[in-house]
Amino acid sequence: MVTFTHNGDGTSEEVWQGADWAARARPLTLSGCDRLVVVAAHPDDESLGAGGLIVAAAAQGIPVTVIVASNGEASHPHSTTTTPAGLAAVRRTEVVAAVRALTPAARIRLLDLPDGRLAAHRTELADALRAEARADEPERATGVWLVAPWRSDGHPDHTAAGEAAALVAGLTGARLLEYPIWAWHWSTPADAVWPVGDGAEALYSIALGAAGHARKSAAMAAHVSQVRPLSALPGDEAIVQPGFAAHFERSWEMFLGAAPSITRAPDAAAPGRAAPDDAAPDDAAADSLTAEFFDEFYAGSHDPWGFETRWYESRKRAVTLAALPLARYTAALELGCSIGVLSRELVDRCDTLLATDIAEQPLEVARRRLAGLPGVTVERRTLPAEWPDGSFDLVVLSEIGYYCSPADLGLLLERCRQSLRPGGSLVACHWRHPVGEYPLGGDDVHAALAALPGLERTVQHLERDFVLEVYEPAPARSVAEREGLLP
Repeated sequence: MVTFTHNGDGTSEEVWQGADWAARARPLTLSGCDRLVVVAAHPDDESLGAGGLIVAAAAQGIPVTVIVASNGEASHPHSTTTTPAGLAAVRRTEVVAAVRALTPAARIRLLDLPDGRLAAHRTELADALRAEARADEPERATGVWLVAPWRSDGHPDHTAAGEAAALVAGLTGARLLEYPIWAWHWSTPADAVWPVGDGAEALYSIALGAAGHARKSAAMAAHVSQVRPLSALPGDEAIVQPGFAAHFERSWEMFLGAAPSITRAPDAAAPGRAAPDDAAPDDAAADSLTAEFFDEFYAGSHDPWGFETRWYESRKRAVTLAALPLARYTAALELGCSIGVLSRELVDRCDTLLATDIAEQPLEVARRRLAGLPGVTVERRTLPAEWPDGSFDLVVLSEIGYYCSPADLGLLLERCRQSLRPGGSLVACHWRHPVGEYPLGGDDVHAALAALPGLERTVQHLERDFVLEVYEPAPARSVAEREGLLP
């Protein structure tokens, strides 16, 4: 997790401008946007990160809704002149004035969720966003843009708000755009956190114009409690100080969103992924992939993803096994076992293992690999429909989430949660780069996972290529607590 303070030294705006940062972005137009829903973790996020976009949408007659998750009552925890309740009342008034300065026609929803603890309230936030996204069209949110804080912004509330928006976008078909705020402060133009090349995300920018810039400036100024000191006393300093505010006084705003689908030749297959000759557009892959897809893929090779030969796969298995919080599990369920390479290593950590896959060809290899090992069962199952009975203290989601439609993913994850015993571990790992034939991306899967109620993320391993996370029923104990190293 990134650590920073609002009053610490950060990257100056001159550094961003000197790197010609805006030139790296694709132009963002509002073509295809019928409704704009902007999510703010705190009052002022909407003005700082997306004020110009709100103005542009309103100028084109596009309805705008601003959803503010918290009241920002924790912005001055050391103040001796005000209370959290007093700040909440002030900031509610400020955000209404700020949004009205952007466009008087905007609809504003204040959710009153606790500032600093949005991660524990992702479900409530996601429910509100989903209802808003589907306000006009109950089944799909066609034409809706969800604009939220960037999940990699470094602030836990921003991460939670971005995860909730990503989940809803995946479930409803809304377009997701994310805006950085604190990343401008702690990051640099060369930081690896920013997307480059043909990654899963792309940068987009929109020019504000004179009118948009003036309205955004007025909206920022309306957040008086943040841009000015509450008093001259310690603890009452401005949160948005001049050096930080300079990042939002630009003539453009920047967003991150899904990059267009890329086509990969067969010899450029991503590790652990199919490489179709002609990748379909992202919006064409709406249904879950079927057994026929995998039957055809395995027809030419028993190990088309290189589980047995690639260092990438061997290293990823080592990371997965190291991430397991318990030394041993009673009953494990592996979803998507393929040819059983990870299964063989899980056997050494489990009393019993049920390994499943949708395709029969890799299961034949897995059965030979696991033959004679005690407590191992290998079954062909189409998930989530053919869900196994029983409960498990280890559930391993082996890179199958993005094969699902949004509806099937929601059911799959809920059944994982329901099958998990108290004190158990749900482990998920997914490739992060886009594959045109897959209904979802790896980051979409993990955003949906983060929104599951009743689970706490205890491990997060994030790389450019894959994300691996462990969730346990809340309240979860750390490994050190289980070992008696902590009280």
